Amino acid sequence: MAHHFITQLLRKKIRFAQEPNNPALITLWLQQENDIHLTTQPKKVLRQHYEAQFRLLLETIVDEIVPTHWRRLCLDNIYKPITSLQRIADTEQSKQHIRYLMNELSVSCQYVEHSL
Repeated sequence: MAHHFITQLLRKKIRFAQEPNNPALITLWLQQENDIHLTTQPKKVLRQHYEAQFRLLLETIVDEIVPTHWRRLCLDNIYKPITSLQRIADTEQSKQHIRYLMNELSVSCQYVEHSL
């Protein structure tokens, strides 16, 4: 229960750049979440988990209210959940979904590139 509270707190801090001068926060969050989910979870649960990480980082990247350096840091780290998804992609459908996410990232970044 305490671990869940900590990861929720870290998600909020990352999403809203509550500690924008603490770049290690993103690494800590990814490690905390992955430590719990990398045990013996089925691939479906892992996919949902990594996609949720991707979505949180993407939401932060496109949020122009968040400081630019924090958004760039999220962009620098968004490859981590994508790489994790690629590692467990074992069907054409899962590989296609990763391509979809990459396209979504590309389009989203083009939309906000003037502010990055």
